Amino acid sequence: MPTPRRRCTGVTLIELLIVVSIIAVLATIATPTLGNLRQAGASRSARSALAVAINQARISAATHRKTVVVCPSSDQSSCEHSTRWQGGWLVYFDDNRDNQHDDNETVIAASQAQPRGLGMLSSSGRYRIRYQADGTSDGSNLTITVCDRRGPAEARALVINNSGRLRSGTPTAAQASAACAAIDT
Repeated sequence: MPTPRRRCTGVTLIELLIVVSIIAVLATIATPTLGNLRQAGASRSARSALAVAINQARISAATHRKTVVVCPSSDQSSCEHSTRWQGGWLVYFDDNRDNQHDDNETVIAASQAQPRGLGMLSSSGRYRIRYQADGTSDGSNLTITVCDRRGPAEARALVINNSGRLRSGTPTAAQASAACAAIDT
């Protein structure tokens, strides 16, 4: 009498290699997309955080009838003479109107450095945003361009007009290129 043959229910080596190959191909295709999503999220988050700080500065200036300054600051205690904002920023009441944060001046908000891979650059020669006691912005229009590793085509801008209003916008090609060149690697 012949021995009954058992039915094997396992997976062969060839089937396993095919499945692993398919997973590898899908992972290779998905990796750049996930990186782009992460970059887009970081850029959007940085723009939102800076917009909140700028709006908070304007509201505080008008509410307290004092001058408020927003400036780039990597140590969250003093203003930098720089157009790069990705290192963080500082919002404070400028009681003596010297455009520098002194120990006796109240800090309204401060932000730490943004994630690597972001460039945040303000208009040439504009190192701070100054709000008057009536909530208007001091000086000419200011544009802060935010760029990430996706390149200049994906750069976005925050624009502050003389009346102090903030809006989102699309930067010029030159602004986008400059902000992308400012990315810390």
